Amino acid sequence: MLHLTQTAEKKLTRDVLHVELRAEKTGSDAQTVQSAINQLMAKALDQAHQAQGIEVETGSYSVNHIETQSEWSGFQSLYLSGGDAAVVLKLVGTLQGEGLVMSTMGYEASPKVVKSAEDALTVEALSALDKRAAAVAQQMHLSLLGYRDITVGNATTQGAQMMRFGAMAADAVAGMPSPVAAAGQAMISVTVNADILLGAKQP
Repeated sequence: MLHLTQTAEKKLTRDVLHVELRAEKTGSDAQTVQSAINQLMAKALDQAHQAQGIEVETGSYSVNHIETQSEWSGFQSLYLSGGDAAVVLKLVGTLQGEGLVMSTMGYEASPKVVKSAEDALTVEALSALDKRAAAVAQQMHLSLLGYRDITVGNATTQGAQMMRFGAMAADAVAGMPSPVAAAGQAMISVTVNADILLGAKQP
């Protein structure tokens, strides 16, 4: 019994941009901090929902007392993602100018892009596995009798290409330029596993 694993890979351009922004505030009491965060986030959400083709989601909301400085600090996250990077980045620049702080930004390959490469990579991986099995059988002076079991995995990709930024409170800056981002490429892969029966060559 011969056990083989073969992987086929292909690079494709990441096509979805993800951004995390944070509304951050500090103050002498919790109520003031929360009120400022709520006001800033409400305005940001209103603007984000007006942009076309952008998925909008709020994230963690946290307020804590800083004992050493005798003040309160809080934040709420806002997640934006979309396939039109220019639209996403323009909105991000606007929100940064109004006081939101960049936390992370990065691209990933969408499920549609990953799926588009699956069939071709599967054929490539199976073909390479078949050739390798034949080569092993020949080297061992055996015959390839057949495949007992084959497992074909789904197309997968490496994690999103995320850039992290040190989050800190910021004042609003009118006319702030939008951030820039380059998509780069993701490695898409399909892996196949097989159990192959080898036997003595027939005379």
